[in-house]
Amino acid sequence: MRTILLIAMLTMVVSCGTDDTTGGTTGLRFNSAADFSASASSLVQAVTTAACAEVANSSTQDEPQLRDGLDCDNDGGIVAHITPSQYSIAFKRVTLLAADGGDNIDFIPDTGTLALSETVDFTSADSSETVITIVPDDLTAGTFSGIEAELYYFQLTFPVSGTTRNVRIYMSDDDFAAEGSLGHHQGDITFIGDDGMELGWIDENWNDTLVSERGEAQNGAGGRDAQTGHDRGFFGNSEFWGQTVLNQESGQDIFILSVEFDESLTIPDPSTITALTTITATFSVADTFFYEDFAPQGTGFAPGSGGGEATAESTAWAPLAPEVTLAISEE
Repeated sequence: MRTILLIAMLTMVVSCGTDDTTGGTTGLRFNSAADFSASASSLVQAVTTAACAEVANSSTQDEPQLRDGLDCDNDGGIVAHITPSQYSIAFKRVTLLAADGGDNIDFIPDTGTLALSETVDFTSADSSETVITIVPDDLTAGTFSGIEAELYYFQLTFPVSGTTRNVRIYMSDDDFAAEGSLGHHQGDITFIGDDGMELGWIDENWNDTLVSERGEAQNGAGGRDAQTGHDRGFFGNSEFWGQTVLNQESGQDIFILSVEFDESLTIPDPSTITALTTITATFSVADTFFYEDFAPQGTGFAPGSGGGEATAESTAWAPLAPEVTLAISEE
């Protein structure tokens, strides 16, 4: 999964305010917008040149350069990309990282538990709906190198076996007393009702036979977490979860992501700030979910037709994080 996902955290509401002495808002503002408009097929075709042979050595074949229409495992199902109608992210904490040993700045202070994470839903490209303004009194002078976040889950809305579903993919473990023993392991996938209530864990078929508590049927290709002893769910595989950066040793596994700025961000002495610096993050949610269909060609994402193929480590499907472009301006 692309670590660029982190920039989407800029959408959280933290604090707002205006400076009446200047007649406008001063400080640091983040705007964020989602671009749903691109055609998934045309976008992928335009930026890729790969063929199946070029990803033959991948243990997952979860490579974003796969073109629509390829059948890399010769099962009659072809590669396709889905643009969800809604994209949601839940963060426990989001922090602007100081580069000079100074104080970090929290966009989202630690909420205490994963269950209290701040969640934002994107359904349009209107950045005015997702504005964060941090006024000078809440800023700290310094140079900042990037952003760090604790990610609970991300959620996509798209058709599964012909029925539109809210699909939640857990990136952090909440099966600990400190987190309320909620029963989710990293890589677990659940369906969510339109009312926001969890309908249950999926099994290998992704069908309506959901269970209210996690069991052996929800163990996927992610392997066992060496730190917690938990079996992971269907998202990811042992290669993905085995990355050194994700090994958090004892305690509990909360998915921590970080992204460095291309150029450091410098914040002056807050008392001298007379302008508004705006960072606008625009990201595309086209192609956020890609798969090599388990069912016959043209039937859409229908893993239940593949005889349990959705549990295999070689399965070619993956939710992909959106790419992001950043623009910085001063008013």
